[in-house]
Amino acid sequence: MQENITASMPDSTSPKPIQQSDIQQDYDFLQVQKVSEKLLALGLISLSEFNKLTEINRKTFSPFWVEIMPKIP
Repeated sequence: MQENITASMPDSTSPKPIQQSDIQQDYDFLQVQKVSEKLLALGLISLSEFNKLTEINRKTFSPFWVEIMPKIP
């Protein structure tokens, strides 16, 4: 026998509308991250410098899903 379980979602979890500026910020973030990854791959920056750049990029471009991105070591 299967029971129906219902749960109410708090108002704070309502969908966040996506604006054109959010899409642009995500695009800008992805582009600058590609450059950072290329610098790392070429050995022009260290891993710790890459992590610092990633943190700065997240603050500067504030990607739409920044809240769920993995923490930077």
